[in-house]
Amino acid sequence: MTAAAASANVASAARPRRRPRVRNVGPRAFLVLLILFLFAPLFVVVLFSFNATASLSFPIPGFSLRWYDKVLDDREVVAALGRSAIAAFITGIAGGAIGILAALGIQGLPPRWKGAVQTVVLIPIATPALLLGIGIAIYFNRLGIKPPRLPMAIAGHVLLALPFVLLTMTAALERFRFSLLEAARDLGASRARAFWTITFPLVLPAVLGAALLAAAVSIDEFIIAFFNTGSDGTLPLVIYSRIRRVIDPGLNALATILLVATTLLAVLAARTTTARR
Repeated sequence: MTAAAASANVASAARPRRRPRVRNVGPRAFLVLLILFLFAPLFVVVLFSFNATASLSFPIPGFSLRWYDKVLDDREVVAALGRSAIAAFITGIAGGAIGILAALGIQGLPPRWKGAVQTVVLIPIATPALLLGIGIAIYFNRLGIKPPRLPMAIAGHVLLALPFVLLTMTAALERFRFSLLEAARDLGASRARAFWTITFPLVLPAVLGAALLAAAVSIDEFIIAFFNTGSDGTLPLVIYSRIRRVIDPGLNALATILLVATTLLAVLAARTTTARR
């Protein structure tokens, strides 16, 4: 054995042996259990919406679309679905427009006032929706608008969604280069022209994402609609009124439609907000 080989053997013997990596299954198992806890009820609702019979017990005898055909042939359901779509659309448009203007206004405030104004605007997040619903109903009642109507609920939906819209727009404006506006003003552009040609195109993905997020908040909102829509009930109110009378398997189909709509809007909002130009 040469001296070099002997020294290599001594070095390898002195080097501490690495223990085989033991996978930490605890956090992974907890994550799996958490996901099951969160999504198992939704999975059951979706599964029973395709049940071929009216039975609500496992295992289901077969799969069918009969309950979707039943609820989509129901005039009350179709009307409520249309009202929910209208409320979501108007909430998204109004929320996006108000959100971008409010975010630009907050960005122009002095630093000591910016945090205070943001805190005030975010208050509806911490306020129980029950108080908002009752407060909006009393407010319109004081204005002489006594019969509950869908526009009253839409106003409440905009109020409820505005904090989420403002958070999205504020995060987008934090990355915005306001020096571009100064350059446009130096070249003779007015404030309105600088906004429409520079600011709005650059923040348009965030505006669209915020509008979609506001629509998602509106389409499955229940409490504010409960106190303010009256006979103009949205889809969550129809589900609530029917589940109080009888356990109808068609309710699983209605709930699945609502779940798909809100999930799709949330996914589109996330993808649009993070889109780069």
